[in-house]
Amino acid sequence: MAKPDWGALQQRFLSDHARTNISPSEWCESQGLNYATARRYIKKPAAQSAQKTAQKKMRNCAVSTGTDNPGRSPKDKPELPVKPTVNEPNNFSSIPDELGLSERHRVFAEYIAEGKALVEAYRLAGYQGEGATAHSNASRMLRNARVSCAVRFLRDQRQRRLSLTENEIIHQLSSIASADPNQLVQYRRLNCRYCWGERHLYFWRDIEEFDKAAEKASEDGKHEPEYGGIGFVGTAYPNPECPKCNGEGEAQLFVADTTQLDGPARWLYAGIKQTQHGTEMRMANQEAARRDLLKLLEAKKSGTGSGIAKRGVTDYSPNDYRNAQTQLGDGLKDLD
Repeated sequence: MAKPDWGALQQRFLSDHARTNISPSEWCESQGLNYATARRYIKKPAAQSAQKTAQKKMRNCAVSTGTDNPGRSPKDKPELPVKPTVNEPNNFSSIPDELGLSERHRVFAEYIAEGKALVEAYRLAGYQGEGATAHSNASRMLRNARVSCAVRFLRDQRQRRLSLTENEIIHQLSSIASADPNQLVQYRRLNCRYCWGERHLYFWRDIEEFDKAAEKASEDGKHEPEYGGIGFVGTAYPNPECPKCNGEGEAQLFVADTTQLDGPARWLYAGIKQTQHGTEMRMANQEAARRDLLKLLEAKKSGTGSGIAKRGVTDYSPNDYRNAQTQLGDGLKDLD
Protein backbone atom coordinates (compact mmCIF):
# COMPACT_ATOMS: atom_id res chain seq x y z
CA MET A 1 0.00 0.00 0.00
CA ALA A 2 1.43 3.37 -1.06
CA LYS A 3 2.30 5.85 1.66
CA PRO A 4 -0.10 8.82 1.72
CA ASP A 5 1.17 12.14 0.39
CA TRP A 6 0.59 14.07 3.59
CA GLY A 7 1.72 17.35 2.06
CA ALA A 8 -0.92 17.17 -0.67
CA LEU A 9 -3.57 15.97 1.80
CA GLN A 10 -2.77 18.89 4.12
CA GLN A 11 -3.22 21.37 1.26
CA ARG A 12 -6.57 19.80 0.38
CA PHE A 13 -7.65 20.03 4.02
CA LEU A 14 -6.63 23.69 4.26
CA SER A 15 -8.66 24.44 1.14
CA ASP A 16 -11.75 22.64 2.49
CA HIS A 17 -11.26 24.16 5.94
CA ALA A 18 -11.18 27.68 4.49
CA ARG A 19 -14.53 27.07 2.75
CA THR A 20 -16.45 25.05 5.36
CA ASN A 21 -14.45 25.42 8.61
CA ILE A 22 -14.42 21.61 8.88
CA SER A 23 -12.37 20.13 11.73
CA PRO A 24 -9.35 17.87 11.05
CA SER A 25 -11.04 14.79 12.58
CA GLU A 26 -14.24 15.25 10.51
CA TRP A 27 -12.24 15.83 7.34
CA CYS A 28 -10.12 12.70 7.91
CA GLU A 29 -13.28 10.66 8.49
CA SER A 30 -14.79 11.95 5.24
CA GLN A 31 -11.60 11.02 3.39
CA GLY A 32 -11.38 7.54 4.91
CA LEU A 33 -8.21 8.38 6.86
CA ASN A 34 -7.29 7.15 10.35
CA TYR A 35 -7.20 10.34 12.41
CA ALA A 36 -4.95 8.76 15.08
CA THR A 37 -2.24 8.58 12.41
CA ALA A 38 -3.20 11.60 10.32
CA ARG A 39 -3.40 14.03 13.27
CA ARG A 40 0.36 14.55 13.08
CA TYR A 41 0.07 15.86 9.53
CA ILE A 42 -3.47 17.21 9.12
CA LYS A 43 -3.72 20.35 11.23
CA LYS A 44 -5.50 23.67 11.29
CA PRO A 45 -3.43 26.63 10.06
CA ALA A 46 -2.73 27.94 13.58
CA ALA A 47 -1.61 24.53 14.86
CA GLN A 48 0.55 23.95 11.78
CA SER A 49 2.24 27.32 12.23
CA ALA A 50 2.92 26.64 15.90
CA GLN A 51 4.39 23.23 15.07
CA LYS A 52 6.76 24.71 12.48
CA THR A 53 7.86 27.40 14.94
CA ALA A 54 8.57 24.78 17.62
CA GLN A 55 10.51 22.60 15.16
CA LYS A 56 12.58 25.60 14.06
CA LYS A 57 13.46 26.38 17.68
CA MET A 58 14.50 22.77 18.24
CA ARG A 59 16.87 22.94 15.23
CA ASN A 60 18.31 26.20 16.51
CA CYS A 61 18.95 24.62 19.90
CA ALA A 62 20.61 21.59 18.28
CA VAL A 63 23.16 23.68 16.36
CA SER A 64 23.69 26.25 19.08
CA THR A 65 27.23 26.57 20.46
CA GLY A 66 25.90 27.30 23.91
CA THR A 67 26.25 31.11 23.76
CA ASP A 68 23.30 33.31 24.65
CA ASN A 69 21.42 35.00 21.84
CA PRO A 70 20.98 38.66 22.85
CA GLY A 71 18.25 39.17 20.25
CA ARG A 72 15.94 36.53 21.62
CA SER A 73 13.12 37.70 23.85
CA PRO A 74 11.03 35.64 26.30
CA LYS A 75 8.10 35.88 23.88
CA ASP A 76 10.01 33.71 21.38
CA LYS A 77 9.67 30.68 23.66
CA PRO A 78 6.94 28.17 22.67
CA GLU A 79 3.91 28.07 24.88
CA LEU A 80 4.27 24.32 25.45
CA PRO A 81 7.53 22.51 26.28
CA VAL A 82 8.90 20.73 23.20
CA LYS A 83 10.42 17.36 23.89
CA PRO A 84 13.61 16.33 22.00
CA THR A 85 13.22 13.93 19.10
CA VAL A 86 13.67 10.23 19.75
CA ASN A 87 16.77 10.08 17.58
CA GLU A 88 18.77 12.22 19.99
CA PRO A 89 20.78 10.37 22.68
CA ASN A 90 19.40 9.61 26.15
CA ASN A 91 15.76 10.14 25.15
CA PHE A 92 12.70 7.91 25.26
CA SER A 93 11.16 6.21 22.27
CA SER A 94 8.10 7.98 20.93
CA ILE A 95 4.69 7.13 22.33
CA PRO A 96 2.68 4.95 19.92
CA ASP A 97 0.08 6.89 17.92
CA GLU A 98 -2.46 4.17 18.70
CA LEU A 99 -2.85 5.58 22.20
CA GLY A 100 -4.40 8.73 20.71
CA LEU A 101 -2.88 11.13 23.24
CA SER A 102 -2.99 14.88 22.82
CA GLU A 103 0.28 16.81 22.71
CA ARG A 104 -0.09 17.98 26.31
CA HIS A 105 -0.86 14.46 27.50
CA ARG A 106 2.26 13.23 25.70
CA VAL A 107 4.44 15.87 27.37
CA PHE A 108 2.87 15.10 30.77
CA ALA A 109 3.50 11.35 30.35
CA GLU A 110 7.13 11.91 29.35
CA TYR A 111 7.85 14.13 32.35
CA ILE A 112 6.18 11.64 34.71
CA ALA A 113 8.28 8.84 33.20
CA GLU A 114 11.39 10.94 33.80
CA GLY A 115 10.54 11.08 37.51
CA LYS A 116 9.06 14.57 37.79
CA ALA A 117 6.54 15.21 40.56
CA LEU A 118 2.86 15.16 39.59
CA VAL A 119 2.21 18.88 39.85
CA GLU A 120 5.55 19.79 38.24
CA ALA A 121 4.85 17.55 35.23
CA TYR A 122 1.31 18.98 35.03
CA ARG A 123 2.62 22.55 34.81
CA LEU A 124 5.48 21.69 32.45
CA ALA A 125 2.86 20.23 30.11
CA GLY A 126 1.28 23.68 29.87
CA TYR A 127 -1.56 23.33 32.36
CA GLN A 128 -2.32 25.88 35.06
CA GLY A 129 -3.48 25.41 38.64
CA GLU A 130 -2.43 25.89 42.24
CA GLY A 131 -2.36 23.77 45.37
CA ALA A 132 -4.93 21.03 45.80
CA THR A 133 -6.61 21.84 42.48
CA ALA A 134 -3.43 21.25 40.48
CA HIS A 135 -2.67 18.03 42.39
CA SER A 136 -6.22 16.73 41.93
CA ASN A 137 -6.20 17.44 38.19
CA ALA A 138 -2.73 15.92 37.76
CA SER A 139 -3.75 12.78 39.68
CA ARG A 140 -6.89 12.42 37.57
CA MET A 141 -4.82 12.79 34.40
CA LEU A 142 -2.32 10.13 35.52
CA ARG A 143 -5.19 7.72 36.23
CA ASN A 144 -6.40 8.12 32.66
CA ALA A 145 -5.97 4.68 31.09
CA ARG A 146 -4.17 5.98 27.99
CA VAL A 147 -1.85 8.29 29.91
CA SER A 148 -0.89 5.62 32.45
CA CYS A 149 -0.26 3.18 29.58
CA ALA A 150 2.04 5.73 27.95
CA VAL A 151 3.94 6.23 31.22
CA ARG A 152 4.45 2.47 31.59
CA PHE A 153 5.60 2.26 27.97
CA LEU A 154 8.16 5.05 28.44
CA ARG A 155 9.47 3.62 31.69
CA ASP A 156 9.87 0.21 30.06
CA GLN A 157 11.81 1.81 27.21
CA ARG A 158 14.10 3.52 29.69
CA GLN A 159 14.74 0.30 31.61
CA ARG A 160 15.59 -1.58 28.43
CA ARG A 161 18.52 0.67 27.66
CA LEU A 162 21.72 -1.33 27.89
CA SER A 163 23.82 1.36 29.57
CA LEU A 164 23.35 4.15 32.08
CA THR A 165 25.33 7.33 32.32
CA GLU A 166 27.44 7.92 35.41
CA ASN A 167 25.19 10.76 36.55
CA GLU A 168 22.09 8.57 36.21
CA ILE A 169 23.66 5.88 38.40
CA ILE A 170 24.64 8.46 40.99
CA HIS A 171 21.14 9.92 40.86
CA GLN A 172 19.51 6.53 41.42
CA LEU A 173 21.82 5.61 44.28
CA SER A 174 21.43 9.00 45.97
CA SER A 175 17.64 8.76 45.61
CA ILE A 176 17.60 5.34 47.28
CA ALA A 177 20.00 6.46 50.02
CA SER A 178 18.04 9.61 50.89
CA ALA A 179 14.48 8.31 50.45
CA ASP A 180 12.15 8.29 53.46
CA PRO A 181 10.64 4.80 53.99
CA ASN A 182 7.60 6.50 55.54
CA GLN A 183 6.61 7.53 52.02
CA LEU A 184 5.99 3.83 51.31
CA VAL A 185 4.86 2.29 54.60
CA GLN A 186 3.69 3.94 57.83
CA TYR A 187 2.75 2.58 61.24
CA ARG A 188 0.40 5.28 62.51
CA ARG A 189 -1.49 6.07 65.71
CA LEU A 190 -4.86 7.58 64.81
CA ASN A 191 -7.83 8.84 66.81
CA CYS A 192 -10.38 6.38 68.17
CA ARG A 193 -14.14 6.90 67.86
CA TYR A 194 -14.30 8.56 71.29
CA CYS A 195 -11.33 10.98 70.97
CA TRP A 196 -13.21 13.91 69.44
CA GLY A 197 -16.85 13.06 70.10
CA GLU A 198 -19.02 15.37 72.19
CA ARG A 199 -18.39 14.55 75.88
CA HIS A 200 -16.19 11.76 74.47
CA LEU A 201 -19.18 9.79 73.27
CA TYR A 202 -19.05 7.65 70.12
CA PHE A 203 -18.27 9.83 67.07
CA TRP A 204 -20.11 8.82 63.88
CA ARG A 205 -18.90 9.35 60.32
CA ASP A 206 -22.29 10.56 59.04
CA ILE A 207 -25.97 10.41 59.88
CA GLU A 208 -26.47 7.35 57.67
CA GLU A 209 -24.02 5.35 59.77
CA PHE A 210 -25.82 6.37 62.97
CA ASP A 211 -29.26 5.58 61.51
CA LYS A 212 -28.16 2.06 60.51
CA ALA A 213 -26.76 1.41 63.99
CA ALA A 214 -29.94 2.77 65.63
CA GLU A 215 -32.15 0.61 63.39
CA LYS A 216 -30.15 -2.51 64.20
CA ALA A 217 -30.28 -1.75 67.92
CA SER A 218 -34.06 -1.35 67.70
CA GLU A 219 -34.40 -4.69 65.89
CA ASP A 220 -32.26 -6.38 68.55
CA GLY A 221 -34.26 -4.80 71.36
CA LYS A 222 -31.31 -2.74 72.60
CA HIS A 223 -31.00 0.89 73.62
CA GLU A 224 -30.28 3.49 70.98
CA PRO A 225 -26.51 3.88 70.50
CA GLU A 226 -24.81 6.84 72.11
CA TYR A 227 -24.38 9.93 69.97
CA GLY A 228 -21.23 12.05 70.05
CA GLY A 229 -21.89 13.89 66.82
CA ILE A 230 -21.12 13.26 63.16
CA GLY A 231 -18.03 14.05 61.11
CA PHE A 232 -15.51 11.44 62.30
CA VAL A 233 -12.30 11.47 60.23
CA GLY A 234 -10.25 8.31 60.56
CA THR A 235 -6.89 9.95 59.82
CA ALA A 236 -7.01 12.57 62.61
CA TYR A 237 -4.52 12.55 65.50
CA PRO A 238 -5.56 11.07 68.89
CA ASN A 239 -6.92 13.35 71.59
CA PRO A 240 -4.46 13.32 74.54
CA GLU A 241 -7.40 13.75 76.92
CA CYS A 242 -9.51 10.87 75.58
CA PRO A 243 -10.68 8.68 78.50
CA LYS A 244 -11.20 5.62 76.29
CA CYS A 245 -7.76 5.28 74.66
CA ASN A 246 -5.84 7.53 77.09
CA GLY A 247 -4.44 9.48 74.16
CA GLU A 248 -2.91 6.36 72.57
CA GLY A 249 -5.41 6.20 69.71
CA GLU A 250 -5.60 3.12 67.50
CA ALA A 251 -2.77 1.54 65.52
CA GLN A 252 -2.97 1.43 61.74
CA LEU A 253 -0.60 0.07 59.11
CA PHE A 254 -0.69 2.28 56.00
CA VAL A 255 0.75 1.31 52.60
CA ALA A 256 1.06 4.06 49.99
CA ASP A 257 -0.47 3.88 46.52
CA THR A 258 2.60 2.82 44.53
CA THR A 259 1.16 4.19 41.27
CA GLN A 260 1.46 7.68 42.74
CA LEU A 261 5.08 7.46 43.91
CA ASP A 262 7.50 10.07 42.64
CA GLY A 263 10.99 11.33 43.42
CA PRO A 264 13.28 9.24 45.67
CA ALA A 265 10.38 7.07 46.91
CA ARG A 266 9.93 5.60 43.41
CA TRP A 267 13.56 4.39 43.40
CA LEU A 268 13.26 3.00 46.94
CA TYR A 269 10.19 0.93 46.02
CA ALA A 270 11.23 -2.58 44.88
CA GLY A 271 7.86 -4.26 44.43
CA ILE A 272 5.21 -6.20 46.37
CA LYS A 273 5.68 -9.75 47.61
CA GLN A 274 2.77 -11.97 48.64
CA THR A 275 3.70 -14.21 51.57
CA GLN A 276 1.77 -16.64 53.78
CA HIS A 277 1.50 -13.85 56.35
CA GLY A 278 0.13 -11.28 53.91
CA THR A 279 1.53 -8.62 51.60
CA GLU A 280 5.12 -7.45 52.01
CA MET A 281 6.39 -4.13 50.68
CA ARG A 282 9.90 -4.63 49.29
CA MET A 283 12.44 -1.80 49.38
CA ALA A 284 15.91 -1.31 47.99
CA ASN A 285 18.79 -1.67 50.46
CA GLN A 286 19.56 1.89 51.55
CA GLU A 287 22.77 1.01 53.38
CA ALA A 288 24.13 -0.81 50.32
CA ALA A 289 23.16 2.19 48.17
CA ARG A 290 25.13 4.52 50.46
CA ARG A 291 28.22 2.30 50.28
CA ASP A 292 28.04 2.04 46.50
CA LEU A 293 27.48 5.77 46.20
CA LEU A 294 30.54 6.58 48.29
CA LYS A 295 32.67 4.22 46.20
CA LEU A 296 31.47 5.77 42.97
CA LEU A 297 31.99 9.34 44.15
CA GLU A 298 35.47 8.54 45.42
CA ALA A 299 36.42 6.94 42.13
CA LYS A 300 34.97 9.87 40.21
CA LYS A 301 36.90 12.35 42.34
CA SER A 302 40.20 10.52 41.81
CA GLY A 303 39.59 10.26 38.08
CA THR A 304 40.36 6.52 38.00
CA GLY A 305 38.85 3.28 39.23
CA SER A 306 41.64 2.80 41.77
CA GLY A 307 39.72 4.71 44.41
CA ILE A 308 37.22 1.88 44.74
CA ALA A 309 39.79 -0.61 46.00
CA LYS A 310 41.57 1.71 48.40
CA ARG A 311 39.09 1.30 51.25
CA GLY A 312 36.92 -1.48 52.54
CA VAL A 313 33.15 -1.45 52.88
CA THR A 314 33.28 -0.61 56.60
CA ASP A 315 36.09 1.95 56.43
CA TYR A 316 33.88 4.98 55.78
CA SER A 317 33.41 7.52 58.57
CA PRO A 318 30.49 9.91 59.17
CA ASN A 319 32.61 12.67 57.64
CA ASP A 320 32.85 10.64 54.43
CA TYR A 321 29.07 10.53 54.25
CA ARG A 322 28.80 14.29 54.85
CA ASN A 323 31.41 14.96 52.16
CA ALA A 324 29.50 12.75 49.75
CA GLN A 325 26.31 14.66 50.43
CA THR A 326 28.17 17.92 49.75
CA GLN A 327 29.45 16.58 46.44
CA LEU A 328 25.96 15.48 45.49
CA GLY A 329 24.55 18.90 46.23
CA ASP A 330 27.18 20.63 44.11
CA GLY A 331 27.28 18.22 41.20
CA LEU A 332 23.68 17.18 40.70
CA LYS A 333 21.67 20.38 40.98
CA ASP A 334 20.01 19.76 37.65
CA LEU A 335 18.54 16.44 38.72
CA ASP A 336 15.17 16.18 40.43
